Amino acid sequence: MVEDRTAHGVENILKTIRLRNSCHQKSKEEKVMKSRVMLILFAVLITEPFAELQAQDFGGAIPVELRNQIRREKFDLILPQAMRKNNVDMWIHVMRDAIPDRFGREELGSESGLFVFTDRGGDRIERAVLGRRWGATQRQRGEVKANLLEESGAYDIIHDPVFVVEPVSDPMTEYDYRFKGLKEFVEERDPKRIAINFMEDLGPWPTTRNVLDGISYTDYRLLAKELGDTYTDRLVSSEYVLLDYISSPVPVEVAKWKRERSDQNERVMKAIAEVVPGVSKRTDIRYGTIFTRRSTGVSQRGRTKGYEQSVVQRGDIVAFPSQGMFAYVLREDETEPPSEIKRLYAEYLKIDKILIETIKAGLTPREIVKNYKKKFDEAGIIVVDPQMHMVQPKNNFSAYSSGYDPEKTLLSIDCHPLYTDFSPRVGSYGPDWTHDIPLAPNHHYVLEYFFYMPSPTPNKDEDQYLFFWDHEQAVATENGTEYLTTLKKELYLIAGK
Repeated sequence: MVEDRTAHGVENILKTIRLRNSCHQKSKEEKVMKSRVMLILFAVLITEPFAELQAQDFGGAIPVELRNQIRREKFDLILPQAMRKNNVDMWIHVMRDAIPDRFGREELGSESGLFVFTDRGGDRIERAVLGRRWGATQRQRGEVKANLLEESGAYDIIHDPVFVVEPVSDPMTEYDYRFKGLKEFVEERDPKRIAINFMEDLGPWPTTRNVLDGISYTDYRLLAKELGDTYTDRLVSSEYVLLDYISSPVPVEVAKWKRERSDQNERVMKAIAEVVPGVSKRTDIRYGTIFTRRSTGVSQRGRTKGYEQSVVQRGDIVAFPSQGMFAYVLREDETEPPSEIKRLYAEYLKIDKILIETIKAGLTPREIVKNYKKKFDEAGIIVVDPQMHMVQPKNNFSAYSSGYDPEKTLLSIDCHPLYTDFSPRVGSYGPDWTHDIPLAPNHHYVLEYFFYMPSPTPNKDEDQYLFFWDHEQAVATENGTEYLTTLKKELYLIAGK
């Protein structure tokens, strides 16, 4: 089957057509646009079986040395700012593997131990790894790499990991050892304000399961007992230090994201080349989906039960929203997209341009929303809060658009951070506090939005609108947003036998 599809892919000719905002204007301009049509034969690209493409992941795991380089840069560039901005002299991050801690695992390099950062003056923060950090175990079989932190070059002080063993009966328990020796370490540095990983103000939205609650009450009591009253009275939440640290990327991270995006572009182009109208299923298109006009209550991107195995048909849009790449499947008698698809794509370019220009580092999401709402109003686009598939009745355009101008596009925006919910968020979703945190330079986020463009048809059983969804990664600078790729915004055309 893979070989058959590859053979079909060789027969596919993809035409590329640049659809700018003028693509739906006068016929003279359309003729100019047509002259830009380029035929691209993708036979040279079809060198990788489709099944192998599916097995690959975009980005994948970060190599150890790159992870260490990112950690060192963040410790050098971001950590001093995060602590001093929040008047924190010492930041203690407590981890135990019984309490999952993605931040500790990915950012600090462990799931157990005490990670202590102390501002002792100068341009550098002291970094220490203390406490109950688990090492080898008596029950393990084979060699286990246990010195990754030592090899990272990121820490100044690293205590030996603890050998994990079940001892014979003894009056001492794990609680007696958990913070042993920390008081002497703290007294030597005498911090006036100590941040600990527990939350107070920056809670997640209701029903979310992705939380950074921090230490347990047991940990807090044991910590307080070890530190004594003087230093316990100096404890505060580390939530604002954590927020500034997480939401501030460093140059090596931006370079990594751009490399990954370049790789994604190549793989998406190969995936497009493999699409066979009438054969390829939605689930065959790795990292992609299908946009197609359906009927009330049914998702136009195939997320309604029973439509998961939808087959690509002529007239569909094969979409890769996370890469900002889209391809229209030509009907038998077509050489270019019909007017409704041109209008839809022109609306996409218009919306994208406004967001790119208005989402800037240094502004809060609340300020950004105010700015882009004004521009969208001038463009005749209505910004609404909920996404249509997130309200009841689901995917019901008549109910969703009730009370709005029936000729105007409805747009829902959720430009959320990537890999974390603990960061500023632009749009109508997320806890209210996420709308009042200024975007850091190179704020990494997903340019996500859904829009619903009125598009009446004589068949009243069909949807009377067309759907579009973008989910492309980007970074915000003081001058506006930048894509992670230099790839031009083009609608690719698929023509297959």
